[in-house]
Amino acid sequence: MTRTFRSLAVAFVVPLVLGIAGCSDKSDEGGESADDRPTVEVTAQPQDAATAQVTAEQLFDSLSDGDWAGAWDLWTDHAKAAISKDAYVDLVSTCATQQGNYLVTAVTPVDDSTATIKWSHTPTGSANSQAGTSTVHYQNGAWRFEPDAAQLAAFKQNKCP
Repeated sequence: MTRTFRSLAVAFVVPLVLGIAGCSDKSDEGGESADDRPTVEVTAQPQDAATAQVTAEQLFDSLSDGDWAGAWDLWTDHAKAAISKDAYVDLVSTCATQQGNYLVTAVTPVDDSTATIKWSHTPTGSANSQAGTSTVHYQNGAWRFEPDAAQLAAFKQNKCP
């Protein structure tokens, strides 16, 4: 009876051990491959005044270059809700005063997620410079530009600000 019990135990345990050992897809090549290591991807921008300024400068560069879609892409979610990208591009392409030279003159942090941007703008073909103030908000890991309320109201009415 002992021999039969041993035979049954061996008949059950050996295939179980071999089956478990055969399930591993890792090879023992003496080291880790790149696929075995976790990958970390950092996508959030720093939450500081310098990065807020970079966002404002990118937006102003887009306006200067006539890249209306690129400017709209840098807006806050609130501003994007005021006018669709296509409607904005169609409208702003008719607003001659949007292009020109922009210069960020000051950045003032309000809190961890808001900064005030002071800027000047000289429209193309003009010698007159105008000053303005705008706000950038940290939203979803990136700084986003918020056009002022008067601009957004004009855009909603399909008018150049």
